[in-house]
Amino acid sequence: MRINSDSGISGAPDAEPVGTRAAANASAASRPLQVSNDGDGDETQLSPDAMQLSTLSNALANVPQIRQGRVATISQAIRSGTYAVSNQQVAQSMLRDFRTSAAG
Repeated sequence: MRINSDSGISGAPDAEPVGTRAAANASAASRPLQVSNDGDGDETQLSPDAMQLSTLSNALANVPQIRQGRVATISQAIRSGTYAVSNQQVAQSMLRDFRTSAAG
């Protein structure tokens, strides 16, 4: 991934400098947003960032860990004898797994 030092994305009509957006987000994050008041005097306040994080967390929890369609496709290819993986792909996967386990 390459990070460009341009102030925005070329061709994007609503592009704005990164610093401007970060400042606006920081300002919005510092303002609490009232979510509920149940009448007992208890009140819950979440910032817009906390609300977005909660929404993203819930969405991520609903993503399956096993992609059944992909498993079925590969299983069929193995059964039919058409599944082929190059030595380079195996080596790259092994190195990626090793690096991930060593970093954790």
